[in-house]
Formats: sequence, structure tokens, C-alpha cells
Amino acid sequence: MKHTNFFQSLTTAFIGIRSLLQESRNARIQGIVFIATCLLGLLLKIDATEWLWVLACSSVVLALEAVNTSMEQLADLYTTEYHPKIKFVKDIAAGSVLIASFSALIIGLVIFIPHLRTLFSV
Repeated sequence: MKHTNFFQSLTTAFIGIRSLLQESRNARIQGIVFIATCLLGLLLKIDATEWLWVLACSSVVLALEAVNTSMEQLADLYTTEYHPKIKFVKDIAAGSVLIASFSALIIGLVIFIPHLRTLFSV
């Protein structure tokens, strides 16, 4: 179905996000980690550049989880039986989320450890 205006497209996107959070336990966990990270950033008063890194990393992880979940759903629509090529695609999609998550963790540690050291050294 083609959308006739921007607001219909936006509504569809929000429905997609809601569906992602309902369907994917991992997306819910990543959403909670994102909220906790933002709260920690507020508590530690990270600067604008650090916020950009946190938001960029978080959005990449969440977007890749959405792509991963949609690929899994599409593959399962084709067949729920084992197929080596479908397993290959699902594994790569899951791996992309893992790569982004590890990168986000490392960047988060680089950002937050100095702030935490300062907070606890006083």
C-alpha cells in the first residue's frame, strides 16, 4: 500500500516500532539499556559530543535490531523449516547487531569511565 502523505508514513513507522517492541525481546532489552544509558548521561552531565556518540551508537544498534527482526519474520514467512541459506542470512543479521552492540559498549566505556572515575574519586 502506497502512502499518500507524510503523516500516513509516519504512523506506519510508529506502528512498526511498536510491533518491533512487542515481537522482539532483544529490542526491548536494548531499549531499556538505551534509557539507562541516557539517564546515566544526564546524571554524569556528559557533553554534547559525548551525547552524539551515545545517540549514534544507540540508534545503530536499535535500527539493526529492527532489520534483523524484520529479516527473521520475512524468512519465517517463507518457511519455518530448517534451510541452510535462511540460517546463513539470519546468522549474519544477528551478527550485525552483535558487532554494533560491542562497538557501542566500547564507546560507552570510553565515554563513561572517566566521568565515573571523577565522580567516585572525590
